[in-house]
Amino acid sequence: MQETVPHRLSSDRSRFRQIYLRSAEDVLSFWTESMQKEISKHNFGWYSTDFREYLRQSEVRYWIALSSIEKTGQLRSLCDVGGFFGAFPLALRRMGVEVAMTEALGYYSDSFSPLFSYLRGQGVEIIDHDPFEANWHLSKQFDVVSAMAVLEHYPHSPRRFLDHLGSMIGPMGRLYIEVPNIAYWPKRLALLRGRSPLASIEDVYLSAVPFIGHHRELTIDEFHRLAKLANLTVLHSEHYNYSFVGPWIKRFISDPVLTLMSHRPAMRECLSVVLGLTARHSLQNESHG
Repeated sequence: MQETVPHRLSSDRSRFRQIYLRSAEDVLSFWTESMQKEISKHNFGWYSTDFREYLRQSEVRYWIALSSIEKTGQLRSLCDVGGFFGAFPLALRRMGVEVAMTEALGYYSDSFSPLFSYLRGQGVEIIDHDPFEANWHLSKQFDVVSAMAVLEHYPHSPRRFLDHLGSMIGPMGRLYIEVPNIAYWPKRLALLRGRSPLASIEDVYLSAVPFIGHHRELTIDEFHRLAKLANLTVLHSEHYNYSFVGPWIKRFISDPVLTLMSHRPAMRECLSVVLGLTARHSLQNESHG
């Protein structure tokens, strides 16, 4: 008997976009000025960030995430590490995926409780854990564990973080990790002009300790080397822009140099990889199960 191939959620871009943008609006309906002030305490740059525009633009990021994940296997369950607003997990839940998200709730006050309660009511499991901490342990495993725009916020070794994420997937599971590209063309240009491509010194100075802005961004070469160090295999990779998109001619008129430079993948805004466990790592996970 022939095995039935599961329906690919990424086969209908317009449907995903509609569900995601509605999910983004639903979570943003809980957003308040006090919440923005609170999250800006340890990252002053977030105080002036337009999160509504950020979530709207991020539809491209999440679509690429979904497409990349489904190119490498099934997607029945997913845990989004550092899910923050929860728009992506909520959209996937509405598309039939079993979802969870982790957040270190110690960084949040009661002002975030209505949002997290809403997500729970919509079927998104909220897990209060910080995967960078030593006491991480989850017995539950998922098809996919995603960490998008998370790794660059940590100033220390990513070894513990990757070990913890690897423990959350089975032998056929995958990790999806996305980071900003330190070699993005505007950042290269800034460095040529004597300006740092990382967070401004003002944002670092005005943030409470610990500063949770960007500490280290990566190149695609570093991504591959990091995977090798962590006994992980790169199954798929992407290079893409998400804040500079649209018809080619309109992009060329608005910024011809960035448009031309974006033809080189290594100069695009974001990098992402789908990682699988090596045989050695898979055996370790089975022994811990």
